[in-house]
Amino acid sequence: MKLQQGMVFTVMLLVLSFGLGNFMGTAQSQDTVQTRLQKLEDIESIRGLLIDYGRALDKRDYEAYGALFARDGSWRGGMGTATGPEAIGEMVAAGFSRMSPSLYEKSNHVMTSFDVDVNGDSATAWSRWTWVVVGANDKPQTERAGYYEDALTRENGAWKFKSRQAFTEINP
Repeated sequence: MKLQQGMVFTVMLLVLSFGLGNFMGTAQSQDTVQTRLQKLEDIESIRGLLIDYGRALDKRDYEAYGALFARDGSWRGGMGTATGPEAIGEMVAAGFSRMSPSLYEKSNHVMTSFDVDVNGDSATAWSRWTWVVVGANDKPQTERAGYYEDALTRENGAWKFKSRQAFTEINP
């Protein structure tokens, strides 16, 4: 009788341990799925930020443009260097004020080749940009082109530029 009870106890223990192991594996798998889903959502939010950057620039909405940067965010490139949303917006506004409006009134920035790497509440990104203006015979013409290197941060639940540096490769 004791042998039978011992075998029943052993079988029950095996069943419980398989069930618990299966449950733990599912919980770990769920954590992985949640982590992966969050990373994909973060990457998509950052891609949206990169696109919003071009849209704000093309609309010459300097306040919205500056708001894409973190409180201590910085920008470096052909227009200069600035830190903080307000200063960045003012720097870009000043840059456009030095250009002939005919150069940029119907221009647009084409953003491509997004490469985003997320690590918790910080991320890096690399992307290409092309500034297209109205050229001869009202045809599109590349004014400049290059790439961005970005450091990003999650600030108050939203992704912002911690630093953005523009590199110009084509400047006819």
